[in-house]
Amino acid sequence: MMTTILCYGDSLTWGSVPNGGRYPKHLRWPSQLNERLGKHHQVINLGLPGRTTLWNDPFLEGRNGLAYLQAALETFGPVDILIIMLGTNDLKRHFNVGAYEAAKGIEKLIEKSKMPNTHGFPSPILLIIAPPNILSPNGAVAESFDGAVEKSQHFHQYYQDVAVHNKCLFLNSAGILQPSEIDGVHLDAQANEQLAEAVFSLLKGKV
Repeated sequence: MMTTILCYGDSLTWGSVPNGGRYPKHLRWPSQLNERLGKHHQVINLGLPGRTTLWNDPFLEGRNGLAYLQAALETFGPVDILIIMLGTNDLKRHFNVGAYEAAKGIEKLIEKSKMPNTHGFPSPILLIIAPPNILSPNGAVAESFDGAVEKSQHFHQYYQDVAVHNKCLFLNSAGILQPSEIDGVHLDAQANEQLAEAVFSLLKGKV
């Protein structure tokens, strides 16, 4: 039986290179996770730059994570494991919210994933990943993430509370990696590898 793992995230999952471009497929952490898990697992990268937990971005269309989750679960279903790593974009200045609100958004995504569907698909196992702490934002992202550094340091606490309360697996990415110093937000190739290894270690024996 093929195990389907859906990675629902933003540019950190999509594979954005710090300050521009996209990594080749083999360098993105979902692809590296698939390589570690082997051929009986299908890891789907459904990252989208700019995606939020549940906020509508006035400058980017279709970035509300909650609005698209049900369609994603039906498109790729049945999904055995759903990995959610969102919240970094929630901290953009124009949303005016913090890690607490992002965690509440994650909770809504968890609830949505457990809702009955017309196909009778079972609810997936959930892994919630708290995003890494934002370093000093540089370059193209500097203005958008003004004030986000301190807010991001609270991801771990609030996300863990939500994950435990909803009986989800949890990973604090800030405990194993940090973004590239080039822009302070996105992951370098090493961080992609570190994240893939951490997720693999967590899922090993569960899939």
